[in-house]
Amino acid sequence: MKAVRIFDHGGVDKLVYGDFPMPEIGPRDVRVQVTATGVSLWDIKYRRGELPVLPGRPAFPMPMQLGRDAAGRVEAVGRDVTAFAVGDRVVGLVHPANPASALTVRGFGNLSTEIEYPGHTLFGGNAQFVARPESYWMKLPSGASESAAAAALWSYSTAHRILADRLGAHLGDSVLLIGASGGMGSATLDLAELMGLRVIAVTRSAQKKAFLEARGAAAVVVLSGKDDAAAVRAYADQLGVDGAIDYSGDPTMLKLAIDVLRPGGTLVVAAVEGGGGPVPLTTRDCLRLEINLRGARASTLNDQRCVIDLLGQGKIEPAIHTVLPLSAIGEAHTLLESGTVSGRILLDPWGERS
Repeated sequence: MKAVRIFDHGGVDKLVYGDFPMPEIGPRDVRVQVTATGVSLWDIKYRRGELPVLPGRPAFPMPMQLGRDAAGRVEAVGRDVTAFAVGDRVVGLVHPANPASALTVRGFGNLSTEIEYPGHTLFGGNAQFVARPESYWMKLPSGASESAAAAALWSYSTAHRILADRLGAHLGDSVLLIGASGGMGSATLDLAELMGLRVIAVTRSAQKKAFLEARGAAAVVVLSGKDDAAAVRAYADQLGVDGAIDYSGDPTMLKLAIDVLRPGGTLVVAAVEGGGGPVPLTTRDCLRLEINLRGARASTLNDQRCVIDLLGQGKIEPAIHTVLPLSAIGEAHTLLESGTVSGRILLDPWGERS
């Protein structure tokens, strides 16, 4: 089968596209013919060797087959599999949980340990065939296409957890969104509109304003570096925004979020990018604003189920920037690194260059 693997950290030249053995299946495994997979910032950072080791999780191994996303049709099942049959349309869970973990029992299955994540310690979806335990797959409803499921599940399930849980948003709330044009940002816009939220999106690119408005932003502020807080506040009430979500990790953007939050507001930091530096928040800010600072990582099984249900009902539509053949993996990584992408980049494992 054709697949993409990396054997060392570095640039796009480390992405090896070629023929690899078909994955074998055990008695509880399901093998899927992948029809849609994707590229994410997680993949970029894995390739570069820039991902920090997560609490309770092992270090990032080599070699690795990247790709957190995978959707397709069941090609083979192990003898003890009961939930799936050959021909079923499925999507791979992007955040499987360990049911025996105390964190899962407490509602934090996204943080559970002693479990393999696709594209982390388990081979990811950048291949024509993928084999995983049956608990790592979810059936697709008739209204959800495989490409839409691959594009939506990671970004939308994370955004769902942020909006519904970490931010605790309510109908009519105003939300500042930083990093709005990427996969996570566009998913957040889509879900926020369903939830009746008013999103003020910020961007440094005037070219992305129309895209963000089309995705449902109530207002778009093109940052100039001068009086940006005042520009955002012009679209909020006099107290400021109710909440802010940051996907950038940029200290300047975090400072902007703190400056425009109302007293008692909540800032959720969910950045894959950024330098991992300190949040520009002082003890005086905490006292003066009674601000709520929360982190967010991944999603629960319930978040993922909600997203697939919404997709099947036609209530969400992931933004897909482009679809490239798997053989163009280097081009896909380069494009994502350019910062010009609006939405998700998908890969077709069976496609050919035109």
